[in-house]
Amino acid sequence: MRHPAAVRVRHVRVPFRSPFATAAGTWSARESWIVVMRGVDGRLGVGEAVAADEAALAAAAEAAELDLTSPLLSVLGRDGAGVGVNATLPGLDPMTTAMAARLAVAAGYRTLKLKAGARDTAGELAIRVASVRDAVGEGIALRLDANGTWTLDEATARLEALAPYGLQYVEQPMAPAGLAALDDAAELRRRMGGGAGVRVAADEAVASLADARAVLDAGAADVLVVKPARVGGPGVVAEIAALAAAHGVPVVISSLFETGVGLALSLRCAGLLPDVPGWPAAGRDHGLATADLLVDDLLVEPLAVDRGRMRVPGGLGSGGLGVALDEAAVARYEVAS
Repeated sequence: MRHPAAVRVRHVRVPFRSPFATAAGTWSARESWIVVMRGVDGRLGVGEAVAADEAALAAAAEAAELDLTSPLLSVLGRDGAGVGVNATLPGLDPMTTAMAARLAVAAGYRTLKLKAGARDTAGELAIRVASVRDAVGEGIALRLDANGTWTLDEATARLEALAPYGLQYVEQPMAPAGLAALDDAAELRRRMGGGAGVRVAADEAVASLADARAVLDAGAADVLVVKPARVGGPGVVAEIAALAAAHGVPVVISSLFETGVGLALSLRCAGLLPDVPGWPAAGRDHGLATADLLVDDLLVEPLAVDRGRMRVPGGLGSGGLGVALDEAAVARYEVAS
């Protein structure tokens, strides 16, 4: 594109509605940098960086340029009905988790993700997952996210205990760093039947295109979970997805708890993924239904989730990502430099 008339970066800190606990820690606010690009015709393009480093801001600028120049159709999904998303269940007692699962399915979600961590024994996890499976039946996909908190032997014991409950995959069961971690992940896949049993997904292990290539070359994952805000933007996501598809490995898009600006870009990425034999892109549900965790998504009209599918609102003031920035909300949460 031609050089934009102006580019502005705004630092914001948006609180979570309540502290959000994961195996990797507890979140109280999402700090990010909103890149606003103004074209010579006055139109706006927006992008979001979840770090202030050069690579993250460059990725946000790429998103803003896409928003400014690309057609809206690319974010609506292949059939115009939006993008499938999963519901995330709280890591609470089995009865409470099962109740949350029933409510999510009643709301139309067809895929549920459960959180797990180092403190969950194999027996405790089996009871919790069994309670959810009993509550929702066999037709609902279940995922488990361990955020890299298990050793190889711990992961083996837990996944063997969970094998009867038909998990779609377990996300990042072991620590992601280093060649030894890739070897462990490949060994876990072998122990689990190489995808014939419980499939293994790489999440934190995929922080770049080079990481994705290393995971695929090592045979360390059946699925790649890719966060556009982490890997460097939509161009890198497209390269990772193409590389993974060449290996027969599907990509699922997930969030880093971005505001609606970043989520809109992730929806675009999810809507453009290539098919993989056995799991077409249109049949995958993505980890993007996270906007309600924040007190504000910074959009004039929020992203809509209906019957397990997520859509951008489009409408007046929106660009290629289908969203319009709420200037008053940005000002409310802006951090003084």
